[in-house]
Amino acid sequence: MAKKGVFGKVTDGLRHIKKYWRSPPDGKYLSYKEFSAFSFGGIGVYGGIVLASYITLSAGYYLAAVLGIDSDDIWLISMITSVVTIVRAPLISKIIDNTNTKYGKFRPYLMSMPAPIFLLTMLTVWLTPLFKDNYTVMLIVFAVLFNLQQTAIALYNLAFTTLAQVVSPSQNEREMLMGVGASIYSLGSSAVNFLFPLIANLIFTVTAANGEIETLGVNTIGAFNWVMPIMLLAFFAAGYWMAFGTKERSITSKSHSNRVGLKRGLKETSKNKYFWLNTSNSVLGFAKVYLTTFITVWICTYMIKTEWAQSLITTVIGISYTPAMLGAPFLLKKFGKKNLVIASNIIFAVLGIPMVFLIGHVSPYVLIAAIFIITFFNAIQIVTPPALSAQINDYQQFKTGERMEGVINQFGSIINTAFGIGFGLILPFIYHKFNLFGDYSVLNDHEAVLFPILRVCTAIAAASAAACAVPMFFWDLSEKKHDKIIDILKLRADAQDGAIDKETAAIQESRLLEEYKRA
Repeated sequence: MAKKGVFGKVTDGLRHIKKYWRSPPDGKYLSYKEFSAFSFGGIGVYGGIVLASYITLSAGYYLAAVLGIDSDDIWLISMITSVVTIVRAPLISKIIDNTNTKYGKFRPYLMSMPAPIFLLTMLTVWLTPLFKDNYTVMLIVFAVLFNLQQTAIALYNLAFTTLAQVVSPSQNEREMLMGVGASIYSLGSSAVNFLFPLIANLIFTVTAANGEIETLGVNTIGAFNWVMPIMLLAFFAAGYWMAFGTKERSITSKSHSNRVGLKRGLKETSKNKYFWLNTSNSVLGFAKVYLTTFITVWICTYMIKTEWAQSLITTVIGISYTPAMLGAPFLLKKFGKKNLVIASNIIFAVLGIPMVFLIGHVSPYVLIAAIFIITFFNAIQIVTPPALSAQINDYQQFKTGERMEGVINQFGSIINTAFGIGFGLILPFIYHKFNLFGDYSVLNDHEAVLFPILRVCTAIAAASAAACAVPMFFWDLSEKKHDKIIDILKLRADAQDGAIDKETAAIQESRLLEEYKRA
């Protein structure tokens, strides 16, 4: 038989897509239509989340710089926000875990949350600046609106990140969504990081009489008043494709109605070994974002200083995520989640240490190249957290009989927030040490202010990466064990629905439990 060329393979692929566009192949759960809705609709959802999150609190970064909020007050609002996050977590977990609708448990929030996120974002960027003459009132207004917006984003983001874990009972299909699907919907983040600063800088950048840039457009209120709302509407509109074009397929009986009390949920979650390992990994990796995100923005804003730098550079760095996400299904199957998390964090730390000594001695483009390489190896961790969370949630159902995504997510959020408060105490100390307070123009003094801060934050990020690899050495929930858990959950659902008699189900479950222990 003649070997098919590229054209033949493409033609066969298109025929396969057409054949299974509406209905999946035998043994599968996802049609290509639903896969497309998740992946391409996710561009809107993810882009909207990233763009709305530009209303953030970090010294010299976006709206905080526009409003001229002092670094001490950024810390204060961050602490208030952390307390609010801890207080609201039980409410969000109770809402999520007791949601039972015809649309499922998570999709209702993909449908309902865009409106309040948009409204609260617009109130923040339009109303808060009106009080700039009264700094205290401005801070109060900002803090209230910011926390309301963050609550709406929390529900929207939780629904988005968890949908991939329940859209299919098949671990292979879920990992395909978390890999190939993520490589598509991550274009939402890339589009935001490219378009927002580019459009904002082209339209709103302030230049001096001699032609030198005084203030980049991303650090002006006009960008938030006009560029942000138009982009938000476009992304959220596209996100409804995911909301209405997908289904949830948790492995439960048809008659099952999830009811999880907060006290019981916390008690059961506290017994979940894998929850604690994953949360420890997350907590110890708290500072990695400062190297891969915030430092990149500072290099573009205070070193390169051109209208196009941030758009182009963040887009190029975003490209580094693509190989890992596209290769995620193969990598996860070949090496396993545990090994990938450990390896990527160790590589992050090893590559981050030399960068500490390069800062101030090489061009900003060399630093950007270093961040690109680090991001390339760290990119697999875009896929591993939801994959690990899926296993944790399935294990929890296996042990308790209930899905507890809300409690597990929000309990983890409380722990992460509590540790974040501690880290929030470190950053103001670093800023003050090098004379960064409320005037972010001092970051233009590279030798005395910018470089020392970048060196310290990079060192902390590298240490953070090394530390968060440690808990994963104790992770023993293998892929084979997880497969047995799924088999047991399906068996229990069939028994509850009467598809198999209870005595036969008990015998089969006993056999599967033995196989689980040996796996």
